[in-house]
Amino acid sequence: MLNQGNPILISKFVLWIVAIVAVTLLLRRRKVTSQVRLALLIGGTLLFGVVYGLLAKGGLNPNPVFWVRNLLTTLLVEHQLQVPIVAVLAILLLAVFISNKSICGWGCQLGLLQDLLYRIPLPKWKPPFWLSNSVRVIAFVALIAGLVLSGLDWIGLIDPFQLFSFNLTLGIGLFSAAVLMASLFIYRPWCRFLCPFGLVGWLVEQVSLFRPRINRAECTECQLCVKACPGQAMADFYADKKTHADCFACGACIEACPRDEALGWHAKA
Repeated sequence: MLNQGNPILISKFVLWIVAIVAVTLLLRRRKVTSQVRLALLIGGTLLFGVVYGLLAKGGLNPNPVFWVRNLLTTLLVEHQLQVPIVAVLAILLLAVFISNKSICGWGCQLGLLQDLLYRIPLPKWKPPFWLSNSVRVIAFVALIAGLVLSGLDWIGLIDPFQLFSFNLTLGIGLFSAAVLMASLFIYRPWCRFLCPFGLVGWLVEQVSLFRPRINRAECTECQLCVKACPGQAMADFYADKKTHADCFACGACIEACPRDEALGWHAKA
């Protein structure tokens, strides 16, 4: 299932870490502008998706979802605990703890492609978080139930990540097309409605160190940050809610803020 010495897997994992560190530094310095964001989305999609898809053709082109699925499969079906899978998943979740969902925002090939498609100027729909997260919880429960009852991993039947491995069945092709089409109108529909890593990561990011943080003494309450956020996260941050919707570290809120001191990508003081 997992070749620990696979140089392609190792190199991609290292580049993930580099991407997380680089974007966190850029966010800290307020350097993630619309132009930078677009360049990173295009570059990340090409590198993590197309290039690694070609390098790993017929093999493993890992993504964050892979580690959750395989941990559940080894535990619930094979009744084993593979340390490499646990270790990598722990590191990815540690990255979420340190800098919100930077791994999803800037390392996941499907997330990058969805985000890129959302930039196309078309009418947008922002589904309420209670709806998207409820569907995601149901999908996660269905994944566990399928593995426990019949060893069935439903994601494997429609896995949109196979787009990048050039391994398409009719079901995968149709579902992937639906995800990409929906991405034109909804911000990251796979991530917010169905992704198992997205759900686990969402739990971890509630206590993340670096995230958008408002300096109320400097904030003019213009709410431009809330309007710029493609999801619901910034509205929750602005309202000081105890739990917030998924934040994919896109930096749009920070760019929109007219006062450098009012909003930034900071650790809690």
